[in-house]
Amino acid sequence: MAPRIERRPRGWSLTRRLVVALSIGAFFVAVVLGFLGADRDNQHQSAVQATAEQDAAIAMAERAAPLLDSADVMRLSVLAAVVRDQIGGRVLVIDRTGNVVIDSALVLGNRKMSLLAATMPFQRTTEIGTGESMRESLAAVRFGGEVIGEVRLQCEPRKFLSAFDLTWFGLVLLSCLSLVAVAAMLGHYWSARIRGATDALIRLAAGEVAGVAPEGAESELQDLSSAMRELENGMQDGLQRVGDGYVAMALQVVDSLETRRLVPPGHGDRTSGLAGRIAERLQLLDADRNELDVACRLVDLGKASVRSSILQKQGELTAAESRSLEHHPVHAAEQLECVPALRRVAKILRHQLERYDGRGTPDGLRGDRMPLGSRILAIASAFDLLTTCAEETPLEWSEALQQLDMAKGEVFDPWLVELFVEEIERDPPASSDREVMIVPGGSLPWRTVDGDGDGDDEDEAVIELNSELNRELEVMLDDFPFEEHP
Repeated sequence: MAPRIERRPRGWSLTRRLVVALSIGAFFVAVVLGFLGADRDNQHQSAVQATAEQDAAIAMAERAAPLLDSADVMRLSVLAAVVRDQIGGRVLVIDRTGNVVIDSALVLGNRKMSLLAATMPFQRTTEIGTGESMRESLAAVRFGGEVIGEVRLQCEPRKFLSAFDLTWFGLVLLSCLSLVAVAAMLGHYWSARIRGATDALIRLAAGEVAGVAPEGAESELQDLSSAMRELENGMQDGLQRVGDGYVAMALQVVDSLETRRLVPPGHGDRTSGLAGRIAERLQLLDADRNELDVACRLVDLGKASVRSSILQKQGELTAAESRSLEHHPVHAAEQLECVPALRRVAKILRHQLERYDGRGTPDGLRGDRMPLGSRILAIASAFDLLTTCAEETPLEWSEALQQLDMAKGEVFDPWLVELFVEEIERDPPASSDREVMIVPGGSLPWRTVDGDGDGDDEDEAVIELNSELNRELEVMLDDFPFEEHP
């Protein structure tokens, strides 16, 4: 069972963090809108003040019409003083000729100005000498339907100092907090669901019964992550155990074949050692090395599905028998690929008889399209067979290297062959008396390809031969012959 991961509360729960974050966000939004509301209120008050000034100018123009027509300067002065006191600005009264009749500031007396508001009253903003602005309201003075003058009110724009709108701030904050309360309830509901799923996953990964989730669990997302890690560890541990058990069973099958002298004894172990030297030279990852090692030790696994008479036959094989024997990597791959942990090993075994020129079996892969592990396995397996198996006497290591060198570029990867030759020449295998094992088809462990020929008859022979193989591990049937009944 995978080691159990201890769950410890770490800080606030997800719901509490969500409420705090949303509350801070709501307060921030309310403050910003409070300032924006204050600015909007200032603009509104300024617009109201401008409208009041324009209305005051129009009202004064109506009352000043008879006085200006009768040239009653005294009463015009009193009217201008009253308006000046009400609006707190400067009042100008101009007659029809443009002369300034009344100036409450006593600056523009006896000066001419153009009448600008003859059509309709309006407001404008003008710059004064000190760099400040002045808002001026203009209205025409009409008497008897005729324009007889103009009234101008000049006021400095007031600056309203309302920096914060508490009413708008409170309204927005209340609305946002209401939404936070709704979000808190939803968050509490979903966090409870997450806690339940988390506890169920953890119990399931630990091999326990997934019951009711305990109350008061904290850090839901961390618990869920721990549960997923624990489940992953459990699954990986289970798959690894299944894979190791399947490899052990497959090795027992290979050992049985070696014991019966159906395959060269120790061929897988020797091939694994030779392939390991190439893997070390290539600095492969540990996982790739382990897969290559397993594939080398199971190199003869698929021969358990080949008729034992073929494996024991001396001399040349028929075309159908050769085809049946060449199909053993596919049998091995089919037996291993059902285990997820061994699928890459199955791929290496499946393509061990591919040729570099693309004329191999079973898929006719060419060059680098062949898996790297399959190319390494093919070289190591061929060298071991050349030096341990033959019709009469196995080859010396130097002669075996010459055979590999002659086949590089067609059967084997030339670059890997060169690396292998360098490794063997640097540390050649010890020469000793070796037991000779005769292999089917002669001393060459790879198939020679003819340039011409039709394989239809051979394929039909293979089909006819394979139809007689009623059981996959037919080699085992030779030990238990059927009894003949009279």
